[in-house]
Amino acid sequence: MIDLTARSLPNTVRVGGKDFSINTDFRVWMQFEIELSKMKPGEYIDVRPLFKDEFPQYCSIPELLEFSRPHNELPRPISQSKVIVYDYGLDSDLIFAAFWGQYGIDLTTVEELHWHKFLALFNGLNESTRMREVMQYRCYEGQSTGKDRNVYEELRMAWEIVRKTPEEQQEIDKFNGYFE
Repeated sequence: MIDLTARSLPNTVRVGGKDFSINTDFRVWMQFEIELSKMKPGEYIDVRPLFKDEFPQYCSIPELLEFSRPHNELPRPISQSKVIVYDYGLDSDLIFAAFWGQYGIDLTTVEELHWHKFLALFNGLNESTRMREVMQYRCYEGQSTGKDRNVYEELRMAWEIVRKTPEEQQEIDKFNGYFE
């Protein structure tokens, strides 16, 4: 959440009680979020690109998430849904189009956009963007009736983001190995 009473946005991360200067550009933190979404248990992510000059010897994910996913009071969660509503990698075209259409921001050429500004703009996307429309499909839980219900169910399944557990992926890889 952006604090409009502060003169600047955060540009450090506290790790082990010490502040470290970080790259705040949205591209760096989006890549971190993409890598995080792909991370399997026991794997590590190279977090050095997040830091400017000096980086900590050890850095835990929760310390980085304080910056990457700033706390917002609203909206309050109304359910504990496991639905993945967006993915920065898979939805990059939709995100680009939404920012271009709503804000006139070309995310491929913008010099630097602070991660927290990017998040505020992303959260503020209006209902007319295709990105928001797709997010609604992914959240659909069968409230409509009749023909609309079938259409929404198909759209939800077409746009659904599915993450496989390591065991599921191992079985798929094993099966695919039979055909190589």
